[in-house]
This record gives sequence, C-alpha cells and structure tokens, in this order.
Amino acid sequence: MYLDKLKEPAVRHDVAVPAFVLMTNHVHLLMTVTSTDGISQVMQNLRRYYVRYINQTYQRTGTLWEGRLKSTPVDTECYFLTLYRYIESNPVRARTGQKPCCVSMVKLSQ
Repeated sequence: MYLDKLKEPAVRHDVAVPAFVLMTNHVHLLMTVTSTDGISQVMQNLRRYYVRYINQTYQRTGTLWEGRLKSTPVDTECYFLTLYRYIESNPVRARTGQKPCCVSMVKLSQ
C-alpha cells in the first residue's frame, strides 16, 4: 500500500524514485526532482494518505512516525551511487534479506 500511495503524488509532482527500500520500522527513498518543492509535496501527500489508510485499516489514531522526515541533497554522481548502494543493501545489513532488494520506480510508475 505504501508504494501505491507513493506512486500518484510522485507522478503528479514529477519526482522520480530510482531506489527505495521498505523496512519494518523505516523507509529509505532516493528521489530526484525537477522543482524545488517536489519532494515536500510528495511526502506531504504520501504521509497524509498512508496514515489515514493505516489508521482506518487497523482502527487506530495518531501518527505513525516518531520523528520528522530527514533529507539530504545529493549533489554528485558518486554520492548518488553511494546512496543507491546503501539503500539496496539495507535489508542485508539488517539481516532481513539475503540479497539486495532494490526495485526501480520505473516499474511502479508505468
């Protein structure tokens, strides 16, 4: 459901997600944008809709996240590739997966 809720605002705000991983207690998203407010718009929409979905589905109230969203600008190709590898291997390091599991957003947005 999280990826379904991510797809629509990402397409609407022209934000690409070349790498992501959904962990049991956190998410990593590598996003590229064409506008200065693209990521904030996508995340605002995603968080709003996903929280509503989880709260209705599991008859709960309140927020799902402990802290604020954290983001870091990626300004070089080397850093981009480093982050991509980090995201891809996160489940292996956390011992929740045996091999890298990154999926390209291209498949989700078509």
